[in-house]
Amino acid sequence: MTDYPIYFAHDHMDRLEDLKRDHNSGVAGKILHMLVDAWIDAPTREQYEASYFGYDGFTERAVEAVAKQLRNERENSDWLKIIRTAADLRASRAQGLFGLLLGTEGGKLIGDSLSQLDAFHELGMRHIQFNWSMRNKISASQENEREPDQPGLTPFGKEVVSRMNELGMVIDVSHSSPTAISDTLNVTSRPILNSHSGSRELAPKLQNLWDDQIRAMATNGGVIGIHFCSRLVLGVNDRQAEITDVLRQVRYVADVGGIDVIGLGPDFILGNPDRDEIYTRNTSQDEITWTRGLESSSEIENIIGPLEAGGFSSDDIEKILGGNLLRLFSDVLPV
Repeated sequence: MTDYPIYFAHDHMDRLEDLKRDHNSGVAGKILHMLVDAWIDAPTREQYEASYFGYDGFTERAVEAVAKQLRNERENSDWLKIIRTAADLRASRAQGLFGLLLGTEGGKLIGDSLSQLDAFHELGMRHIQFNWSMRNKISASQENEREPDQPGLTPFGKEVVSRMNELGMVIDVSHSSPTAISDTLNVTSRPILNSHSGSRELAPKLQNLWDDQIRAMATNGGVIGIHFCSRLVLGVNDRQAEITDVLRQVRYVADVGGIDVIGLGPDFILGNPDRDEIYTRNTSQDEITWTRGLESSSEIENIIGPLEAGGFSSDDIEKILGGNLLRLFSDVLPV
């Protein structure tokens, strides 16, 4: 097992057996995106579609998701720790515990209420990704980037940025529109995260970043989690990526923004038989694949040898695998 600290910026695997697999595979911790801004595992496609632009049920599902992980921590405190502070982060590392940052892919759970943001912070959440695939009351999403008015953060969204800075929560702009990302960088007083992305020059997908965005993230001291999903790595939907393709993304983003901007954002979501078929049906993603050899956390060490062979130094590899995320967490979380 590797001595490198490995942290994921983006992951959806939320069962206790998933967390155990992460821990046993050498992963030291991750941001768990407990839900997204649509009911992806709704019993019917109709219910999923109704949730896509709606707000009903998001707060309730978020409370249930947080309660599930609080229960997991309480019943497994010998190896699992929810990270609420920088001190928790240091303690989890020193004790060899699996560190879990509770987060969400989309801000519908807080509606337009800073009080709800405060409440989820009190429950232990330390991360919010502003958008999934649609606009919400915080900001415009990547799907809005071609609109003539170039929408970004809403006035409420700017309040959310400031309040998350005050509370010590990780701001995540993956899936947000280019203007929303720029607005966030202009408002924030702390480093921000783009948890699962890559270069749009290499892979022309809306979720990926142009070179000037990569440089802006680096100037902020932020981190970009390199995606493992094939279509985001390659820019096409009909091929499975290889580890060499992920390394190409890592190399390109590092060349543009510097090694300190790189993290891992695998976005693992498949592997739960109770969810997979429903998720792929509801979201019309039957052909989705992850990089061959990096399809779950159990394979994460497969990336280390190719990074070494690719000429990355030990210090570089440590930063890529988790060191840069550790720095961001330490800069953002409460003491």
